[in-house]
Amino acid sequence: MRMADSDRAWRRWAELDPYFGVFALDRFRRASFAAHREEFWHAGRVHVDDRLALAKQHFGPLKHARALDFGCGVGRLTLPLAQRFDEVLGLDIAPAMLEEAERNAREAGLANLAFALSDDALSAAEGQFDFVMSCIVFQHVPVRRGLAILRRLLDRVADGGVASVQLCIDRRDTAGQAARYWAQRHVPGFTALLNLMRGRPAGEPLMQMNAYPQERILSLSQALGFDPPIIETHLHGRFLTAEILMHRVSQPRG
Repeated sequence: MRMADSDRAWRRWAELDPYFGVFALDRFRRASFAAHREEFWHAGRVHVDDRLALAKQHFGPLKHARALDFGCGVGRLTLPLAQRFDEVLGLDIAPAMLEEAERNAREAGLANLAFALSDDALSAAEGQFDFVMSCIVFQHVPVRRGLAILRRLLDRVADGGVASVQLCIDRRDTAGQAARYWAQRHVPGFTALLNLMRGRPAGEPLMQMNAYPQERILSLSQALGFDPPIIETHLHGRFLTAEILMHRVSQPRG
């Protein structure tokens, strides 16, 4: 499966194992999810509250009218956002993820949120939002394409609004790990063989982990009228990720 096929891989995860696809820990696989359901949703609530508290600490009070969750999956962050904002939109490119998210929203009794199929133009996200969020999403999208989407996403942030974006910024691979990742992306059948060697179903698609150049994100946010961002980095094994919190002062004019 080539890099351009990341959407197809995500749609496949949505059909095979949606909760693991969203949060890739073995306890959230379909066979064991019921015993860990509350942990899954609790982690989403904690993450949303942490981002909002940090935004208030650094940027002051935030309007809570509209929020956008890009790459919403099954609604892990969208549902908590709907409990804190008047109106919430969740976007995803996998219909099966959206169906599961809608079911979760109904079960939670939430009616102030909507879900829509995403595209690179973000055509379903009309208007602007006080809070735009994306977590564990862009790393699964090829960088050139992801940067173009990120620009459009940040441009949906209203004046005085905040964006919270999580990205991978460095893969600290050994030579062998880098070669294996290249083979997974470019050699037909290699991912299936590796899955079998690891005791996983052969048909599980590659979950891409693409590292974004942090300086490009900072330049982009500056060009779009954001304050210098708040950046928190975390090392997950060999992957360095960044939680980037950005406050939009004003939109560029002219």
